[in-house]
Amino acid sequence: MKVNSVRKVVLFHFLLLISICHVSAQSPVASRNDHIFPAAAAAKPFIDYDARGFLINGKRTFIASADMDYARVPRALWHDRLLRLKRAGFNAVEMYTFWNFHEPHEGRFDFTGDHDLDAYLKLIKSMDMYAIVRVGPYYCGEWSMGGFPIWLKFKPDLRVREDNPQFLSAVDHFFDKLIPIVANNQINHGGSVIMVQLENEHRAAWGTITPNGYFRHLIDKTVSLGLQVPYFFSGLHSGNDPAGDLANLDDVKRPNPWFSAEYWGVWFLNYGPQEQDSAIYDRRTWKIIAHGGNGYNVYMAHGGTNFDYNNDRDNAASYDYGASVGQAGDLRPLYYSFKRANWFARSFQDILANSTDEQDDKPKASNNNVEVTARKSPAGILSFLNNTDSVAVRFRLQSAPNSGVGASTIIKLAAGEIMPVVQDFQLTPQVKLAWAPARIYGIVPQGNTTTLLVYGAPNSSVQLFFTVPNTTKIVEGDKSFKMMSGILAFNAIISSSSPSAYSFDADGQRIRIITINDQLASCAWIAEVGGQNHIIIGPNYAGDMISQSNQTKLITEQPWANKPIYPTWIFKPIGPVVQVNPKPQPVQHLTQLKLGAWQVKDASWPLQPMKYYFESLVSENPKEMGADGNLSAEAWYTTTLQVKETGNYILRYKAINDRALFFLNGNKIDSASVPDKRVKLYLEKNGAYNFTVFIAHDGRNKLIFKVGNIDTLDMKGLTGPVTLQKLDGSGLIATIHNWQMVNGTETPPQNAVWKPLPSKNLGRPQFYRTTLNLSVTKGSRPIWRVNTTSLGHGSVWVNGHNLGRYPEKIKINGMYIPECWLKTGSNALVIYEDDGLLPTKVTVESEAAASRDVQVLRF
Repeated sequence: MKVNSVRKVVLFHFLLLISICHVSAQSPVASRNDHIFPAAAAAKPFIDYDARGFLINGKRTFIASADMDYARVPRALWHDRLLRLKRAGFNAVEMYTFWNFHEPHEGRFDFTGDHDLDAYLKLIKSMDMYAIVRVGPYYCGEWSMGGFPIWLKFKPDLRVREDNPQFLSAVDHFFDKLIPIVANNQINHGGSVIMVQLENEHRAAWGTITPNGYFRHLIDKTVSLGLQVPYFFSGLHSGNDPAGDLANLDDVKRPNPWFSAEYWGVWFLNYGPQEQDSAIYDRRTWKIIAHGGNGYNVYMAHGGTNFDYNNDRDNAASYDYGASVGQAGDLRPLYYSFKRANWFARSFQDILANSTDEQDDKPKASNNNVEVTARKSPAGILSFLNNTDSVAVRFRLQSAPNSGVGASTIIKLAAGEIMPVVQDFQLTPQVKLAWAPARIYGIVPQGNTTTLLVYGAPNSSVQLFFTVPNTTKIVEGDKSFKMMSGILAFNAIISSSSPSAYSFDADGQRIRIITINDQLASCAWIAEVGGQNHIIIGPNYAGDMISQSNQTKLITEQPWANKPIYPTWIFKPIGPVVQVNPKPQPVQHLTQLKLGAWQVKDASWPLQPMKYYFESLVSENPKEMGADGNLSAEAWYTTTLQVKETGNYILRYKAINDRALFFLNGNKIDSASVPDKRVKLYLEKNGAYNFTVFIAHDGRNKLIFKVGNIDTLDMKGLTGPVTLQKLDGSGLIATIHNWQMVNGTETPPQNAVWKPLPSKNLGRPQFYRTTLNLSVTKGSRPIWRVNTTSLGHGSVWVNGHNLGRYPEKIKINGMYIPECWLKTGSNALVIYEDDGLLPTKVTVESEAAASRDVQVLRF
């Protein structure tokens, strides 16, 4: 049974492709390629490429990029989340710059606070990472209207994503604000931006295809505003298995590197650790590396949250994605898979960013189920052992003919595992890694020391072969080294409990080898402090390192789950290993926060006489939601019905595409999904009646592939004409005019007051509020969620911050509260509940799987 059969596990993903945003790479398009526009002359010395790979600041670079949208993470947590990605070996961050996030109302731009793109790009630079910016104007990303502002729907004759004057004018005004921020942060200006994507998933053009005036305009506009780094349209090699079954990703006709702009891992309908997907995506990542890929962007590496009303109709608040870094910052098994692949690819980027397929000079496996491929460059050779079987295999591997080693070793590969073997790689001017039939985690420069971090099964043997000068001196672990005809052979047994260090000096340069077992490899971290790399082994996560006088402070995390706590070993650039033994701390793990008494404030003020209306949109016929500039998901429509005869009536309307409640003189008369487009009314006396409709939606269409008019697409609210006629058909059909539309979640009128909670559900929209008291427990970082499963539909605020929409559409019981939005002591919790269900069963609970303990180590 071949390992390709594992794809059946993710067949569900492919069945979804007809309805989701990132299907586009698999969909038929008018024309496409996977090319990249070259950098301008001014930027070429800083970011350039050829057909074999990228060059950044003149150095061959493998791009391991992580997608994290700043719009989905509070600014106070940007550093924390970016550091987690950096610790996983990602060297770049890709992001959307959602248009409606920055210009929610026409001409009113917001690039401050959580919207501060300039600050985000500068933070990425300060963390020694690169940025890939997707500037739109269309995005998708399972975001409301794919990123288009709602006000575009109300522009006469506007057609999106075309050479349309109305649309291009709106785009230009946005780009006039956006692009200079991006341009000022380009790498040739000392910033982090190395690439830009224009548009996204447009059927007419991918890569460098420029089929019409619209795409030409995007180029001209952005270039005129200072865009100089390489850019491309729509996407490159998108997919959840970008390398597919191709044994060689080389394309002699392609002028640029192979790069996947959207390597989907995992999927937006998931939440939490995806245990089975960890092995699947581990293999898919190594296929990219093994077959000639020059980089990838993991979408999403950190999913985050759709705060406010930014979710599309397929999602609610959580956009966790089952990503390697969870919505709450927790680390999943997938994180550790990407971590090993990223650090290896970056360690050997001199080969991977400048290689060709090698057929001859590669080792030979004794098992026919093990495929051996190789990549060769002037910097060396990487061979890849691919176990295509569904079970583990054990075999003998003979060194490559030209390695000069003439040795063999026993290798064991897990089912589906792809293992790299290094040959002829120059470590220092004096030392070459001649052959390495071992699992190398990475090569870490540490001043005058070059450290190889090698891992494997406990008690297994690890072999390395070096070409060294005759003056080489063994410094540490002399029994593990043996000199043979100019080849220094290293052979050691991997400890089952702790790291082991070995080293030798060659003409003033030190080579250090650290061996660790598989489990400790997940707990290995490369962190810089004081301009020097430190290798940290032991903690589940190694966060910030801060140098203070003669002491260094390291912040570590351990999940609440019952996992072993190892000692922490720190390998500095010089000096002996430092071992710190964390002391078990009696940390209290709180499971629930105590809530104060609930209060209610009536949110149904449009049912009151019109003198209480504080703001409304008046129109002859009902207007579409958003026509008044309101961005929420709720609206009230009210009018007066004037009748001369008593009796039963039928009120008809063209459409209500969402949830609705109907009221007559303030009393609820009907509620449904309204498929029959009519409401029955009994009017017991002639005269005037106040008729009101409350409408709420659960997210707007993301407009995937939409080109042209959007004014009548995914209309929200009440659509007319609205007519009234007696049920028996007698009398004239009267068209109801003079409508007022009032936003559902604005601040209530001044005379509305908070009252004690009633004993029964009110059956109409209500505000509820309470307090939650938070005490700080030293050493513990609980992740809190508001459990709204007992409610219907609505939004939640904590201390004035909108957590997004509920109910969630994925398997999670609560809405994530970013820890930066909570404070010690009393916190305000407010809920807007569309259906008027009582909040008596709402709780604020800690999520044990995402919560972690924090410890500060000093050395």
